[in-house]
Amino acid sequence: MTYELYHHGILGMKWGVRRYQNPDGSLTEAGRKRLDRKDQKWAKKNYDKIQKEAYKSNKDEIKTSIRELEMMVPKRNANGKLSLTYANYYNRILADIYNKNITDLRAPSGRVVRFVAKRGELGVHVALADEGYDISRLKNGVYGSGKIAYKKEEVDKI
Repeated sequence: MTYELYHHGILGMKWGVRRYQNPDGSLTEAGRKRLDRKDQKWAKKNYDKIQKEAYKSNKDEIKTSIRELEMMVPKRNANGKLSLTYANYYNRILADIYNKNITDLRAPSGRVVRFVAKRGELGVHVALADEGYDISRLKNGVYGSGKIAYKKEEVDKI
């Protein structure tokens, strides 16, 4: 008497067929969500590294631009707090300089990494944009909630 073990897999499952891909190779809704999660994880993990590299490669240009800005716009308002006008100009300058030199950096999905000015606080956001997306739509900055400045639109926040 011989004993044999047979395994047929999961009922309805086919070899080489993934739930996140259509037969033509395009992504299903589940595939797009999976890729978005992968991009979000990558962006969170590499945010500090990307920003430090961008600052390091553009340090001199940033310092001269900030000195010029401080001559034109006061850094503090009458209360002694940071001026929002200064913060918004600072962020826009920073984002422009970073974007000028970071062109070949891509997320795992192939999206392009761009910098977008924060609105109402100092700093920049790291944005993942599709190849044809017009990043100039975000030139005035994005609030922490994802709302685009001076527009009724919102962007997905990572």
